[in-house]
Amino acid sequence: MRLFTVALLLLAAALGALPARAQLVLDGQVRDARTQRPLAYASVFLANTTFGTTTDSTGRFALAGVPGGHYEVMVSYVGYQLYQKTVDLQQSLTLAANVLPATTQLDEVVVHATKNRPADYQRFLQQFLGRSAFSRQCRIENPQDLVVYYDEQRRELTAAAPRGVRVVNQALGYRITYHNFDFKILYNASRCVFVAAPAFEALPTADAKKRRRWDENRRKAYAGSLPHFLRSVREGHLAEEGFLVQAMVVEPKSAQAQEHVAAAGDSLAAVFVPEPGLLARVYKAPLAAAQLCASAAPGAPSGRLQFADAVQVTYQGEQPDALYATDVAVARRNSQLDAAGARWQGAKNETALGRAPYDPILEVSELRLLGPPALILPNGYLANPLSVKVDGYWSFEKVGENLPLDYAPNLVK
Repeated sequence: MRLFTVALLLLAAALGALPARAQLVLDGQVRDARTQRPLAYASVFLANTTFGTTTDSTGRFALAGVPGGHYEVMVSYVGYQLYQKTVDLQQSLTLAANVLPATTQLDEVVVHATKNRPADYQRFLQQFLGRSAFSRQCRIENPQDLVVYYDEQRRELTAAAPRGVRVVNQALGYRITYHNFDFKILYNASRCVFVAAPAFEALPTADAKKRRRWDENRRKAYAGSLPHFLRSVREGHLAEEGFLVQAMVVEPKSAQAQEHVAAAGDSLAAVFVPEPGLLARVYKAPLAAAQLCASAAPGAPSGRLQFADAVQVTYQGEQPDALYATDVAVARRNSQLDAAGARWQGAKNETALGRAPYDPILEVSELRLLGPPALILPNGYLANPLSVKVDGYWSFEKVGENLPLDYAPNLVK
């Protein structure tokens, strides 16, 4: 069954609101909210960035060299609830973080099982870490803290980790701790939803060759990613960055759908069946950034995605992961067999992912708006990740390609 990611909700930050030279300090003290006792050696971090530290023996902390912008400040301490506060860092700030003791009740999923079933755990790993070359270099450091449960009646797989999940990514050189970890696969809806607040830590190394490899792999992970695309939309650099965007319409397969295909005629680039009972048509004409986003100006606080139905996004700047290419080749052959008896008048009949069986396999993704305003922040991330749904290559790439928000190479050619 094909799964698409509805949301990868990794709490966002809006970096770069101030000039790059404006490096600020966020300091403060962490205390027990009830007793006001200072909490020593608590973990303090800015969600989804590499900015993090621990408090000293008096509960004090300082994060220096932070660019101006909006951040989610998080505090993690054993026996206490995860502290979260949104700050708009326009100048250096001192924060008083009062943390509440944790309740004794854990997430309800914990009561379902004391030991993970191997098959359930493997299904979780495949959808969480992924199957790419980078994903195969990732491992979970604390699998004993994970509870994976499959509800047969609902056909839902849930993974929870009250103590968080620690992942070491040897491909990109990061240790990532996912706090507030909530992961679900909804098989009836073909959806995978992942919500977390990650803290990134660069792995130490004295090996210059390894450092260069990590730098190159990070660049590869960013190239063609959803943040790369969104930043290109916002700044109006789609073609320069290697993106081809085309309008896409998906509707129930019916006589009316056939009429729409026939009416579109030569304006279509592809017609295919993305799922049983559905018919998709992709239009030839490339879309410009101005057709995708309102106020897509570099100086604007945010740009809002706006387009009808869906768009197909092809990244032409690199070759896709080898395993993805194999999956697509198999899907194309199967789709060609399924569609052998269906020829749509007035348009070229295509197969899976809008390509003929022997066409080059590219990084092809789909993007749909879900309803809430899809605001693009200056760093190329969404203010509300739940405002969009992705499929295709972007849903193939998972934790193995996960980068912190403060990683932003200049890829304009």
